[in-house]
Amino acid sequence: MKAAIYEGKEKIVIRDIPKPVPKEGEALVKVKYAGICGSDLEFFKTGLWPGRGVLGHEITGTIAELGSDVKKWKEGDRVSIDCTMSCGKCLFCKKGYTNLCRSGGAIGLGHDGGFAEYLIAPYKSLVTLPDSIPHKYGTVFDQIATDLIALREINFQIGDTAAILGLGTLGIFMLQCLKVAGASKIVVVEKNPYRLEIAERFNPDRALKKVALHRIRKAYGKEINGAGFVFECSGVSTLINAALDIVCRGGTIVQIGICDRPIEMHPLKYIMNHNRIQGVLGYLREDFETAVDLVARKLIDPEPVVTKIVPLDDILEEGFKEAINPETKEVKIIVEP
Repeated sequence: MKAAIYEGKEKIVIRDIPKPVPKEGEALVKVKYAGICGSDLEFFKTGLWPGRGVLGHEITGTIAELGSDVKKWKEGDRVSIDCTMSCGKCLFCKKGYTNLCRSGGAIGLGHDGGFAEYLIAPYKSLVTLPDSIPHKYGTVFDQIATDLIALREINFQIGDTAAILGLGTLGIFMLQCLKVAGASKIVVVEKNPYRLEIAERFNPDRALKKVALHRIRKAYGKEINGAGFVFECSGVSTLINAALDIVCRGGTIVQIGICDRPIEMHPLKYIMNHNRIQGVLGYLREDFETAVDLVARKLIDPEPVVTKIVPLDDILEEGFKEAINPETKEVKIIVEP
């Protein structure tokens, strides 16, 4: 079968590799689409992931073949895939934080993923894709689920205020999730005009192309003078620091965007304002299933977010290189093997 192999920094090559065979408890999935995620882009730009293999953890397709002892599913079933693979036995798994399992790994990271014609998935990773949801939307549940676990970890409440820095896929879905969660005021910041225009379709209270502190603080009123929650979805160092100035006293900064290098920060700002900084890694199964439900009920709309579909042969030039272009007109690029 044909696959796109990640071989290190800025190197992805198309190769023919053996088609895998499902073992006990596994399914062979015929990939329909696989999304290019921000973490995939970080690996590509920096070589952050030292391994070699098939990336792609935002996957939708149909079951092509079943291994032994897989009873719930049948060939031809439409599925999306929860990429997390947890052991269920370690301290973190027993506490319910399967996203922190050190031994499980993930499909598309350590285990060959969706940038190929077929992949192997444990049956526990399969999630039914309802007939009402087009296959291309089956690639977005991962990002929505990450936003959902973030909102739960910080105990976001109806009426709370928020700011979103960076409007890639995570940022635009966070805007939609905050609307569903009942945020009273939302300010978004994004320098890319095409992404800002897409975000404006979901009616933030203020949409800005750069960080203008006086305008942002004014949006929340003099008494609060900042956002109760700031969601940093870009991983850009200047915006990470800007979050310290945008968050109100006693507020929370939620770091979702990936930044792979040390940056300078001013600790006195968050100490004197009694701020909390919350990191977010992945999601839990319940978040993934909730994401499917929100899309099925049309409370979350992926249509403006999934902006481009490219064939596997063009994954490098039209996929990865286009996605890292700061002036790109795309938000979510998905690959069709």
